[in-house]
Amino acid sequence: PQAGSTGVRPVVDKYSITRYSTGEWRKNNQQMLTPRATDKAHALETQIKTDVNNAFSNMDNKLKDSDKKINKRIENLSYWKKQVESTLQAMNKEINTLDDDRARLKGACKILMMPEAISRECLELRTGRYEPDLVRDDAEQELIKEVAIVGEIRRVFTTTLLQVEKQMARNKAAKSSIEFDWSDKMVTLKVDKKNASLSPESNLIVCHPGVARWPENATTLEYWEHYCSESIRNCEEVRKASEKLRGDLM
Repeated sequence: PQAGSTGVRPVVDKYSITRYSTGEWRKNNQQMLTPRATDKAHALETQIKTDVNNAFSNMDNKLKDSDKKINKRIENLSYWKKQVESTLQAMNKEINTLDDDRARLKGACKILMMPEAISRECLELRTGRYEPDLVRDDAEQELIKEVAIVGEIRRVFTTTLLQVEKQMARNKAAKSSIEFDWSDKMVTLKVDKKNASLSPESNLIVCHPGVARWPENATTLEYWEHYCSESIRNCEEVRKASEKLRGDLM
């Protein structure tokens, strides 16, 4: 531009920098309004609208895909939660049943003390007889057998009670493990249901930097399902072992 110039530099004052003349400004406007320029502007506007519509369409498709995956995840979580709940209920029932059998076994051990004490007292009293009468007759033989039998029964009961106590500890450990699994699934299901209820119009959506990164402690879906099935299987094995032990008590 040459207008308003001093030498080769534009005139610079306190308020403005003069670059173009009025004629140059009008000429530029005429060039901007030529059919070629307006056609180019219309084409650009059309392309922008198309790109915007495509972007919104892709976003809607991604949103539908995400909703579908989250709903599938909720369905999968609900299935495994029910499986864990069923296993937990069965273990609770087994623990209560085994506890009842343990109480009866303890009661039987206490009851055995009475006949054993009577037999031992009888034998002790028979030792007080005079020497000519210290004979091992049939009555004494039966008392000795009775003490031996009661002692053997008590030994079996004591051994069985120890096995029951160990099995009860295993039952409670399995129950605690499956309860943790159930609690984790409850929390996860609550979070995913909350996610499924969100939409672009939700007013609670905020930006959380880094949430799309894969956490170091995350696992694959296949390993997670394997863990779920193994957790249930381990608990079922402990419960069946407890049932077998109770069957041996009968």
